[in-house]
Amino acid sequence: MTQKSIQGIKNINYSQFVGLIKEKNRPSGGIKTIHDVAVNAFINSSKRVLEIGSNTGFTSVNLSLLTGCKSIGIDVNEKSISEAKKYAKKQGVSKLTSFQKASALMLPFPDNSFDIVWCSNVTSFISDKNKAIKEYLRVLKLKGSLVVIPIYYIKQPPKKIVNDVSKAIGTKIEVWDKNFWLELFQKISEKEKNRLELYYEQDFRYLDRKEFILEYVKKMAKRECMLKFNKKDRDILKSKLKYFMKLFNKNLKYAGYSILLYQKRAITDEMELFLSQEIKT
Repeated sequence: MTQKSIQGIKNINYSQFVGLIKEKNRPSGGIKTIHDVAVNAFINSSKRVLEIGSNTGFTSVNLSLLTGCKSIGIDVNEKSISEAKKYAKKQGVSKLTSFQKASALMLPFPDNSFDIVWCSNVTSFISDKNKAIKEYLRVLKLKGSLVVIPIYYIKQPPKKIVNDVSKAIGTKIEVWDKNFWLELFQKISEKEKNRLELYYEQDFRYLDRKEFILEYVKKMAKRECMLKFNKKDRDILKSKLKYFMKLFNKNLKYAGYSILLYQKRAITDEMELFLSQEIKT
């Protein structure tokens, strides 16, 4: 690679970096989250799924592997889309999955097209959240499920960490809590008269993975896609990867995430008063 391209590597954000090193960008909780959603959203081979912000295809491909569903992933990064297609072919589900470049703010699909719309945490990176959520609801079928897996803060993070993460991902992040997301989706669904009923909810906190980061970077550096770079460029990529992982690990010490499954309904049921909580022994 030329010196100009090396400088470019140093300045790219995490989303661009993932496409470059072909990292499988998983949802929070990884494959276990995908399985949990597949079971609780009743995803099977008859269902048609849209993933918003599919990145390099991990979620869409694994949903099809687990359930046999037909999935479409959209993303704005062409390199990530290319990698997603290759990943689907390698996993043997290229006939069940497709990937295309599109914006969440203007989905290229008719109304009521999908049984499942999976938006995970991508709404965090979209400035016009209202418009994006309206689009999710527009293409989701009545009785279909909206899968939301937001990352949020459960403790106040240092301002420097928030600023550094914003710079790393190329989008300004805010210190939102879980209630922000619950209220946002509920407000928009009511305004649009596309009623959302929250029927599944599970909360998680992140583990500190500091001691595993160097091992992770070493393993990633041995992958075929990394070995194609010359040593100088590969060292830059390894350094960049280590920086991102250490920064994200610091940030996630203050964060949690939830799996929220909503059903799109014709009417809203009355509020539930007497709630319960699982007893853990």
